[in-house]
Amino acid sequence: MLGIEPDDTVSPGVLKKMVYAGANASSFEQASRDLAEEAELSIAAPRIRRATERVGRERLALRGQAVERWRTLSLPERRRSPHEHVPQVACVQVDGGRVQIRERLEPAGAGRTEKGFWRESKVACLLRMHSQVHSVDPCPTLPAGFANIARMAELCREIKGFSGVERPANESADEPDREHPGRPRGLTRNVVAMRASSEKFGEHVAALAWECGFAAAPRKAFVADGQEANWTLWKRYFSHYTPILDFVHAVCYVFQAAAAARPLDEVAEVYRRWAQAVWSGRVQDVISELEARQQELGVPQESSPDTDPRHVVAKTLGYLRHQASRMRYDAYRQQGLPVTSAYVESTIKQINRRVKGSEKFWCQGGAEALLQLAGDYLSDRLPLDQYWRHRPETATGQRSYH
Repeated sequence: MLGIEPDDTVSPGVLKKMVYAGANASSFEQASRDLAEEAELSIAAPRIRRATERVGRERLALRGQAVERWRTLSLPERRRSPHEHVPQVACVQVDGGRVQIRERLEPAGAGRTEKGFWRESKVACLLRMHSQVHSVDPCPTLPAGFANIARMAELCREIKGFSGVERPANESADEPDREHPGRPRGLTRNVVAMRASSEKFGEHVAALAWECGFAAAPRKAFVADGQEANWTLWKRYFSHYTPILDFVHAVCYVFQAAAAARPLDEVAEVYRRWAQAVWSGRVQDVISELEARQQELGVPQESSPDTDPRHVVAKTLGYLRHQASRMRYDAYRQQGLPVTSAYVESTIKQINRRVKGSEKFWCQGGAEALLQLAGDYLSDRLPLDQYWRHRPETATGQRSYH
C-alpha cells in the first residue's frame, strides 16, 4: 500500500482520488478508509480534508469568475443562448437544505439561533427536459398516489411535521409512483449548491442557466415551494420563466385543512375533492370552501398552536390565496411543464448524505467548498473534468494550509 505523508506533493491522479473520496464519502474518516480499501492509498483524514476544501475553494473562485463574465452581459445578450444547444424545455428548481455551521472565531454561543447551529443551504437544479405540448390536459385525473390517504398522511408528517390524521388501518401507503401521462422527461441535470446570500445564489443560478442555453428555450419553467425568498429570486432573475408552485407542498396544505376538526371517515371525501380541484387548476373552488370552513371554526387565537384546526385552515387559506397564480396545473401539463420539484428535493437528499448530520459541524468556508464540490459531482456537464484538465496550467507552485 502506498503511504502518503502530509508534507508530500501528491500526483494529480492521487489528488483527484482524494477529492472525490472527500466530497462523496459520508465523512473524511470514511474517505480515508475508502481510499485504503479501494485504491490502496494510506492517506490521513485531515490530509483529505485540506485537499478537498482547497479544491472546493478553487472551484468557487472559477464559478465566481463565470458569474463576473455573466454580469458584463447586456439584457438582450442574457436572453440569448451562448451556443446552439438549446433545450426544448428548460426548468429551474430551487429549494433549501440544512447544514450545521460553527465559526471558530465566534465566542461560545454566538451566532446561535433557537435551532442551535443549523443553517439553510440553497440548492438549484437546472434541468434540460423533453416533453410534448398537448391540446388538452394529458392527465386530468388526480394520480392515485395523491389520492391515497395513508400515503398523504406520511407525506405531510415528513414535509410539514404533522398530518392531522392517523394512518388508516385498511389502507397501505405503498402506492407506486406510476408514470403520469404527459410528464416531461429529464435529460440532464446541473446543480448549484451554496451557503451564500440569496443575491449571490441567484446570480450563480442565473449565470449557469445562461451557460446552459436556457434563455433561448421555447418553454421555460421555474418550480419551487412557497418560500418568499424563492419567488423573490424568480422575480429578479427568472421572470421570463413560467412560475409553478410545487404541487406536493400545495396538496399537503390542502390535506391538513381537510383533516382539521373532521372525523377520519369524512376526511377522505373532502380531501380528494379538494385535491382534484387543485390538480385541475380550480384552486378558487377550494378557497371558497375554505372560507366557509373558516366561518364554521372561527378565527384562531394568537396563542393557538400550529396544530389547532382553526390555525391550520387559516394558514392554508392564506397560502392558497397568495400562491393561486402559480397553481394552474392543468395548463402547465398541457404545455408539457413539470408541476413538482421532485428533482431538486432528490438532489438535496443526495447532498445531505455528505454535509448534514447531528455530528457534522462546518466552518463557513468548509461548508461552501463541500457544497460546491457536491454540486459539481452531481452535474451532468462534468465541470470537474474540465477543471482537472486545466488545473496544471493555473498551478502557482504555492501551497495553502488551512
